[in-house]
Amino acid sequence: MYVVKIGGSLLTNKDGYCAPNREMVRQYASLIAKEWDRLSGNLILIVGGGSYGNAVPIRYNLKDASLPWREQDLSMMTVKMFEWLSLVTEIFREEGVPCYPFQTSGYVITDDKHPLRYFIEPVQHVLETNVLPVFSGDLVFDLSRKFTIFSSDNIPELFVERMRLTRVVMMTDVEGVMRFDQDGHERTLIPTVTKENFREVLLCTGPSRKQDITGGMKNKLEALLRLAERGVEGVITSGSDPEALLPALFDERPAGTFIRPWVNNMRRQKADVDCVFGM
Repeated sequence: MYVVKIGGSLLTNKDGYCAPNREMVRQYASLIAKEWDRLSGNLILIVGGGSYGNAVPIRYNLKDASLPWREQDLSMMTVKMFEWLSLVTEIFREEGVPCYPFQTSGYVITDDKHPLRYFIEPVQHVLETNVLPVFSGDLVFDLSRKFTIFSSDNIPELFVERMRLTRVVMMTDVEGVMRFDQDGHERTLIPTVTKENFREVLLCTGPSRKQDITGGMKNKLEALLRLAERGVEGVITSGSDPEALLPALFDERPAGTFIRPWVNNMRRQKADVDCVFGM
């Protein structure tokens, strides 16, 4: 099972307001359509919110429940995010990819921003039907904070308990995790993140320079590190050319930053089985 997250900076004008890049969505849809026999039943797609998921909470004071938000505006994040998911689904359908959109607020409850309960059986059924499940971030209800913005970067973690994830790929508008010099100008790519160097690499990450409310590269890397602890490979790479998607999914050593798992995937699966059966 593979998870691909295509960043909102690729699929939308991230500094705009609900401004999709339809042509880029279509290019990704066309590529996946050509490989659908290979990917069917084995792929979960996540699309970044971009100019939907970052601009809407700012406009309606929904970034945090402590802000002076209005009850009549509470629905706007979910309304606009499902508008975005619907557009992506429509374009993928036109290109021949059977897909189904999932509204995150409808299946996730958090507590202090951490997922507490989530219902993924419908996702498993969609995969068994050889249909592509499509996700994005959303406003979700939170037991401690009334509500919170749930980043699309954190959605792959919802599946790791119930699915045998092999690799999670995050396509971005940069080459991967970069190391800056003291002046903040010269950049070099960090090719590999391991159990030994991840703390050092985390210091190189920070928020996006574009409109962003969910933590930028730092949040992406932290999410992939938690997955690495469960035996799942991670990749952060440039998706400016959609053709980079397949190598990122299947190459043994893909371009960009590769997050090497802490444990062997098969050993992790055995531990999960032992836990289920009380062994």
